[in-house]
Amino acid sequence: MLHRILTFVLSTFFTIQLLFAQNFHSIDSIIEKQIQQQKVSGAVAMIIYRNNVVLDKAYGYADKANQVPMTTESIFRIASQTKAIVSVAFLQLVESGKIGLNDPIEKYIPAFQNQQVAIVEKDSIKLVNRNRSITIRDLLSHQSGISSSDEYPKLKKLFAQYQLDKPLNVAFNSLHEEVEQIAKMPLAHQPGERFSYGLSTNVLGRLIEIISGKSLDVYLKENIFKPLQMKDSYFYLPKDKQNRLVKVYRNIKSDSISEITPDIYPINYPNAENRNYFSAIGGLVSTTHDYAKFLTCLLNDGLYAKNKKLLSKQTLDQFTSNQLGDKNFIFGGMKSLNNFGLGVGLTTKQGTILNNASEGSFFWGGAFNTAYMVDKKRQLITLFYFQRVPFDLPPVLSGLEKQTIAEIDKIK
Repeated sequence: MLHRILTFVLSTFFTIQLLFAQNFHSIDSIIEKQIQQQKVSGAVAMIIYRNNVVLDKAYGYADKANQVPMTTESIFRIASQTKAIVSVAFLQLVESGKIGLNDPIEKYIPAFQNQQVAIVEKDSIKLVNRNRSITIRDLLSHQSGISSSDEYPKLKKLFAQYQLDKPLNVAFNSLHEEVEQIAKMPLAHQPGERFSYGLSTNVLGRLIEIISGKSLDVYLKENIFKPLQMKDSYFYLPKDKQNRLVKVYRNIKSDSISEITPDIYPINYPNAENRNYFSAIGGLVSTTHDYAKFLTCLLNDGLYAKNKKLLSKQTLDQFTSNQLGDKNFIFGGMKSLNNFGLGVGLTTKQGTILNNASEGSFFWGGAFNTAYMVDKKRQLITLFYFQRVPFDLPPVLSGLEKQTIAEIDKIK
């Protein structure tokens, strides 16, 4: 009987390997087309199916000018993919009983006690009182009203007034300094009124520091990166790894790309020295290999080693459950077909049309055009990493996910 089981497992594994070896040229074609059309310089793709790595491939250049090839060990600015890591780290504190999801924020940061709400009336802004306190759940689900000027362009002057409109918030020396400023600024809407993307996760990062007594980088290293052996994930890179950081490009003409330089955007932030500001909303760099370890742990109900868990299944079920009810998930001024949990986007029945992912799959991406997707029903993880601005490749990223699922479904 054992021999039969082993034969079946090996047969299934090699069938998967053979099929993908034959069929992943479709993924290659999509990515190589982007490179040939001068949309990107290079990319990395990683696909994990039933806990087997079935694609792990680099394309093009990490540094085009110097002809440095992209590799599967290349380090990317993962931007908003930072949020899922910080949210899971925060939920560890919830699970340990150190903070509650329905606790009011001012219980831990008194500066939020008297925060008001900004209401736009014609050409002026009126301030009104909050209907209720911001809760921890509001922060995790981006319903706090702590938003961004991208989501609320009519409040752009207000964000500038409080210095909360800078790229990567380079105006601040620490999360403590920034969060105190966030507490002074009026909210963009009433707590719990709607989803609005923005600075909520930086407040979570600061709460991690307050509750744990450790800086955010140290907490993540000890409680996420070290347990999962994520050896290339940092806010600020050690000098011996800086040469692996991928250059960022922009498409300036239809047939050419150019490297983004610090005079255009503070793009070299991962190489900064002696910084104590840790952007919880988007400051991490990582590799597809490292982030795959994190996602595999989540897919496996928090288990990362024998009898060792990052989070319990019960907590992860909340992480990937709809927190918005029937409210609109409005992102970038547009209504999404999907929903949102406690730190990740969730595929709804309507949203399956975008990439054919199973209902309940979770996903997100980063501003430099990186993306991940976890389809638990299919036992599938995809990671597709580009490095360019602006954030205009979601159709390509969704197309790669859709094509992957098409290949996966062939072996059923």
